[in-house]
Amino acid sequence: MSHVSQLAVDGDSNAVTFPVIHSILSTEALCAEILTQYDLGDQAECQFLVRGVNDTYLVQSSHGQFILRVYRSGWRVVSDVLFEIDVLQHLERKGVPVSLPIARRDGGFAQTIQAPEGPRQLVLFSYAPGVPLDRHGATDSYKHGKALAKLHNATDDFASSHVRGALDLSSLIDQSLRVIQPVYCGSSADWSYLQELAERLRFQVQQFVTQGLDWGVCHGDCHLLNEHISDDQTITFFDFDCCALGWRAYDLAIVRWSEGFYQMDPQDLLWQAFLKGYTECRPLSEIELASIPTFVALREIWHTALVATLQPDMGSQGFDKLLQRTLRLLRAWETTNAFALPE
Repeated sequence: MSHVSQLAVDGDSNAVTFPVIHSILSTEALCAEILTQYDLGDQAECQFLVRGVNDTYLVQSSHGQFILRVYRSGWRVVSDVLFEIDVLQHLERKGVPVSLPIARRDGGFAQTIQAPEGPRQLVLFSYAPGVPLDRHGATDSYKHGKALAKLHNATDDFASSHVRGALDLSSLIDQSLRVIQPVYCGSSADWSYLQELAERLRFQVQQFVTQGLDWGVCHGDCHLLNEHISDDQTITFFDFDCCALGWRAYDLAIVRWSEGFYQMDPQDLLWQAFLKGYTECRPLSEIELASIPTFVALREIWHTALVATLQPDMGSQGFDKLLQRTLRLLRAWETTNAFALPE
């Protein structure tokens, strides 16, 4: 059955709208229909910043700058967003600087609109003050480590009534492979390798868990691009879209992945600086340290699945090359890192 019952023709006022996969919401409509629900002072201006996993808008008014996030349709459900808001409010109460959700006049934080492709959630956030950290500098890597440790410390007692899927093996492995497989166009040998590697990684994590891995709130995307540092050296975290309960070693592995996996830090200077900062504020067990290479590989598989998820509206061009690079890097990473449990 056709998804379009009537195609538009010149002069046909009864034509239906052709289905879309991902729409870009009008800044004028957001100003008129959404931003007027907040106490933002003088008339707010809205600028579309970037289209990524979600759409991000910069809002400016006499009360300052804000970030409006419009979640991708089908990416999050309402309980996911409310869990994220709970995490941010908990961190504020514990004194951890974060980009905070801004309440509407009615007291609500999240709302859902009906876009052409389906329902989408919206949340307005405070703007993280400062500038990006130097992702190539050991000093800022050290500061990053200390800040993430404090975030983990602050969420040890976190609880939420809202359900959100955990960063567990089902999410990192099973769901990722299900997303990648339909768009995979490589050889059967490479696909078999990816499946077999995933099972080796699953076994390793299961073994690490039996020996004790810290579990709690993870930022889920805690690389340096999701933090700002101000003149007084305060680091403010933002973009908690991927936050969830998970193994804290996975959060650390994201840092390792964003630097070491792609050979940005061949001498591990950034990684060692990060670990120094982290362990000054929160201890790491031998098991947690040993598990990080395994979680780095799982992060790469998860990230490849994320790119596959975006193909319908970002385009498929280049995905095959990206996947081949992923397989090449995973093979090299597995060779370099034995994924072995400590004695």
